[in-house]
Amino acid sequence: TPTLLGETDVLKTLQLMPGVQSGNEGTSGLYVRGGTPDQNLVMLDGAPLYNVSHLFGFLSVFNPDIVQNVQLTKGGFPARYGGHLSSVVEVNVEDGNRKQYEAEGSLGLISSRLTVQGPIVDDKTSFLISGRRTYADLLLRSVVDDLGAGYFFYDVNAKLNHRFSSTDRIFWSLYTGDDRFHSLG
Repeated sequence: TPTLLGETDVLKTLQLMPGVQSGNEGTSGLYVRGGTPDQNLVMLDGAPLYNVSHLFGFLSVFNPDIVQNVQLTKGGFPARYGGHLSSVVEVNVEDGNRKQYEAEGSLGLISSRLTVQGPIVDDKTSFLISGRRTYADLLLRSVVDDLGAGYFFYDVNAKLNHRFSSTDRIFWSLYTGDDRFHSLG
């Protein structure tokens, strides 16, 4: 998958598919069959997201460590997705490990990530909590202070999942994130 300074990106991978183009070099917007990025419906665990990029459009909001699957529908999508002309992008987050506790993290050139998951009730209820944050503003503080500005972004995903049977389940999913561009003066 394509990377930007070591960061893999779900939307950049979709830009490699037939009928999908990227906009400006390096940006994560999807241009599906002549449409514009605002004509796409992007959903995370069934909830629509309206701003799906960080770092001024260079990275998507999807933490690659917790993405279970991605489905792109470029045409003929059902009416329940109405109001969007180009495509539907459905991203699902992992349910969390129902058998054992796990922690996973990584340090990258742009951001660091940490994911913790495990069972609450063995083989029935699980949780997943994941966070990602840039730390360039902390590392470049002397340069940033001289310029009088700084920038960082963060994402937090959480999911609580309960299986009643092999076909019935209920889950609660949370996403929050922000881009902060600030001046110091």
